[in-house]
Amino acid sequence: MNMRKIFLLAGCLSILSVFCTTLFAQGNVKVGHTNSNYIIGLMPETKKAQGELETMKKQLEKVLQEKSKTFEEKVERYQTSAASMSQTLRETTEAELQKLRTELQELQGKSESSFMEKQQALFKPIAEKVNKAIKEVGKEEGYLYVLNGDTGNVGNPVLLYSGSENSDITNLVLKKLGVTPPAKQ
Repeated sequence: MNMRKIFLLAGCLSILSVFCTTLFAQGNVKVGHTNSNYIIGLMPETKKAQGELETMKKQLEKVLQEKSKTFEEKVERYQTSAASMSQTLRETTEAELQKLRTELQELQGKSESSFMEKQQALFKPIAEKVNKAIKEVGKEEGYLYVLNGDTGNVGNPVLLYSGSENSDITNLVLKKLGVTPPAKQ
C-alpha cells in the first residue's frame, strides 16, 4: 500500500470518526440508507435508455465493421501483389493503407466518445430524478442523513452496518418514483 493510499484511508477514517461523534452527540438521529444504482436499474426510463444505447452501439459497430473489412481487403490485395509492384506504387499503397488505419482508429475513438456522451446524456436526468426522490423521502421521513449503500461507487459513503431494516429507504424511494419494487427473494 503506497503512502498516498494510507493518507487517504487515514483521512477517510478521521472524517468518519468526526461524523460518528457528531451523530452520537446529537442523540436521537435518524440515519437511512439506500442503493441508488439498484433504484436506477428498476426505473422504466433506464430500460428505454438502455434500448437506445444498444441501438446506437449496433449502428456504430456496423460502421466500424464495414470500415475494418474494407481496410483488411485492401491489406490482403497489397500483400498478394506487393512483390510485383514498383517501388513507387508500393510506397503509395503503403501510405494509403497507413492513412486508412489512422482513419479507422480515429473512427473507433470517436465512436467510443459519442457512445459515452450519449450514455451520460441519457442517464443524467434519471440519476437526478432518483436523487431528488431520495432527498424528498429523507425529508418526509425525518432522516437527518441518508447514505448510499452502493459498494461499487468509489467516493460514495458505504454503510457498513445497519442496526435496523427500517433504515433502508430504497422501497420508499421506489414508491415515490412510481416504481413497484420486486418481491423479496
